Order: sequence, then structure tokens, then C-alpha cells
Amino acid sequence: MKKNARVTTMVMVMCLAVVLVLTGGCKHKKQQAINPELTTSKTESGGSGLPDLNGGALQWTPATDLQKIYFDYNSFALRPDALKALSANAEKMKTNPANTVFQVEGHCDERGTQEYNMALGEKRGLSVREHLIKLGIAGDRIVTISYGKERPVAQGHDEGAWKQNRRGEFNRATK
Repeated sequence: MKKNARVTTMVMVMCLAVVLVLTGGCKHKKQQAINPELTTSKTESGGSGLPDLNGGALQWTPATDLQKIYFDYNSFALRPDALKALSANAEKMKTNPANTVFQVEGHCDERGTQEYNMALGEKRGLSVREHLIKLGIAGDRIVTISYGKERPVAQGHDEGAWKQNRRGEFNRATK
């Protein structure tokens, strides 16, 4: 009888372990929309929320006067060169009219799954956005979008190409 009780206990512990493993990574959290056309949150000018784009399609154009931001492999942390570029970009962004909205594109290199790179691209865009807000750009003028590894600028399969593809780029539109 003792042997059956031990076996039953072992089976129950193993089942519990399997359930914990299967459900442990399924934490639900509210995510920020990365598609600005779907974002309709209202904020006051100078706020840190997303812009109210009224569901309208904006005509985004590349902001070629703003510097690209580059990231290290598997990271969304802002490097010292990125901080310097963002300071310069923030000064230029401040000279644009108040109805100008900026889009930060998050990009990755070809390594990793599509899902992983989409999430990493979003984190990269959000880290750029958060830093621009700290530098005085109103959060309701900045949206983010992730392209993951889908829009590489360099087609090679080596570090030279990968470091060019791990980037944040800027677009602008007028509301």
C-alpha cells in the first residue's frame, strides 16, 4: 500500500510540474499598439501617450534629416552613439510644427524567429521613443512600428550586414 501511495504522489508531482511548465510562460500583459492607424488614445499636447490619429491613414515620408539609431545584437539598450544621435534628432524634431508626428521603425537582423524579431523590433522602437520623451519630445507626437527582420538594408549574411540591419529609423507625417 505504501508503494502505491508513493507512486500516486510521484505521478501527481510530475503532473503538477508539467502544468507549471506549460503555463509559467503565459503571462498576460497589455501591449502597446504598434500600428498607429489603430491607435486612438487621446492625450493633451506634451503628454506621454500615443497621438490621436483618428483612424486616418497618414502619409509617412522618411525623415532623412534624422540619424538612424543602431543596436547591439539581441539588445534594445541604447548605446552611447545612439544617445548622442537621439540628442541631435530631438533638437531637429523640436523645430518641426506641433502637428508633425514621428514614427520610429524598429528593425532586426535576419537571425532569430519572425516572432522574436518582431518583439525585439518593437522594444527597440519603444526604447527610442521613451528616450525622446525624456529629451523633451511630446509622447503624443511619437508612434512606433516593428518590422522585425522583414526590411533589411544590407543583404549579406555576416556581421557587416547584420549590424546595419539592427536599427531604428524615422518617418514623419502631418496630422
